This record gives sequence, structure tokens and C-alpha cells, in this order.
Amino acid sequence: MRSLILELAAAIGLTIAAAVSFVTAAHAGDMMVTGAYARASATPAAKAGALYFTIRNDGDAADKLTAVQTDAAQMAMLHENVEENGVVSMRHVEAITIAPKATVTLAPQKMHVMLTGLKAPLKKGERLAVTLTFEKAGEVKLEVPIGGVAADGPE
Repeated sequence: MRSLILELAAAIGLTIAAAVSFVTAAHAGDMMVTGAYARASATPAAKAGALYFTIRNDGDAADKLTAVQTDAAQMAMLHENVEENGVVSMRHVEAITIAPKATVTLAPQKMHVMLTGLKAPLKKGERLAVTLTFEKAGEVKLEVPIGGVAADGPE
């Protein structure tokens, strides 16, 4: 009987852990962050990577994403892709404004978080601890799953 109880407790614990590990949403104040993911590094020598996610502002006032931090890289900067005269380049932005009741999506070839000075390659199946800082809502802490090299969403 005791063995059955222990097995049942272990099964419940593993089920809860598995369910929690797939949660890709977090919020602070009126800001909801969903669908966060990163792509695995293409080579072991890669020193840059990117993060993608969606931010929804459920509030009645605009807010701004002003900073991103992770121990996985020396720097995490907000970037946008810009096309000028047929040439696409990345440009650093100080903040991303999310209007009231609006949604902003960071995605490949668009706005994203650029990670530079990676301390180790990003490996599929692992997770990155990331903190997003909003001007009004404060901090949102995420465990960002790392997908494949060409991932187009959380896996």
C-alpha cells in the first residue's frame, strides 16, 4: 500500500511538473507575455541569438518594454529590422511601446531581442531565464524554451 501511495504521488508530481514546464505565459500588471521562444544556435561557436514573444496590454494606458536581461548573454537589446533602399538591417530601439488594448509581436525578421556575447550556445530543449522590464508594469520573469535552429514558435 505504501509503495502504491509513493508511486501515485510521484506520478502526480511529474504530471504537474510537465504541465508547468509548458506554460509560456507570464504577466505583470496589465502586461501579458505569451509564446516566448528562442532558436538554437546554428554552431557551437555562435555568439549571438534572438528571443521572440508576444506582448498584450490589457490595460487602459500605454506601457513600454524598456529592458531585457538574461545571464545567458553579455547583452540583450531590443532590435527592429528596417528596410532602406532595398537593404534590410537591424536597428537598436530604446523601448517598445504597447498601446492600450493592443498586442505587439516580436518575431523573426521583425522586432526581436538580440542576444550578444552568448556565454554558451543555445541548445534545443533547454530554457533561458529572462527578465523583461516594463516602464509601468515592472518586471516579468520568463523561462524561455529553446527550439530548433529554424523554430517559428515555442516547441
